[in-house]
Amino acid sequence: MTSFPSIEEKELLSRISEGDEAAFAILFYQYLGRLKPFISRYTRSDDDLKEILQETFVRLWLNRDKLPAVENPSAYIFRIAANQYQQKLRKDLAEQKALGGYRNSIQHTADTTFNSYQSKQLRQLVQEAVSKLPAQRRKIFLMSRRDGLSFREIAIQLNISPKTVKNTVFAALTDIRAHLAAAGESAWCWMIVLIWL
Repeated sequence: MTSFPSIEEKELLSRISEGDEAAFAILFYQYLGRLKPFISRYTRSDDDLKEILQETFVRLWLNRDKLPAVENPSAYIFRIAANQYQQKLRKDLAEQKALGGYRNSIQHTADTTFNSYQSKQLRQLVQEAVSKLPAQRRKIFLMSRRDGLSFREIAIQLNISPKTVKNTVFAALTDIRAHLAAAGESAWCWMIVLIWL
């Protein structure tokens, strides 16, 4: 994490605050690789890692109107990620208590409810897009992303080349992004890579 933000980062935040999706994509890719190891220090679950990363970028986008006032972009983004981890931890603890027979009356703020709703809607759109993929493309995509198989493992199982598998997965991602854009969720197209890591 840098102490002094570059002019480029401040400019990116300014552009994002105005709804510039290309600037958001640039910031997303700049911070994705930096946030993964940071969050991984606190959780060993790949699912939790993906969820926290996704919620971090969702919150960043939804609160973009605050970005021009941010003096240290790196600290601000890492703080959002830390807050999302704490929120996830509280949620998990509450669920554990509920499973143990305890009643927990945690109040969720309207903001949290709205963000959860947005995430749920996005997941539904992605699932809808995946269901519309051609059968073979969908099968290969799910083997890669859902089942966690490597391109080589899929190629062996389906008796095709690893390059064909790779091209098919990238074609599926392109189709999914197009579906999101057609649904008016073009800002989230940059996050589809994150959701399906």
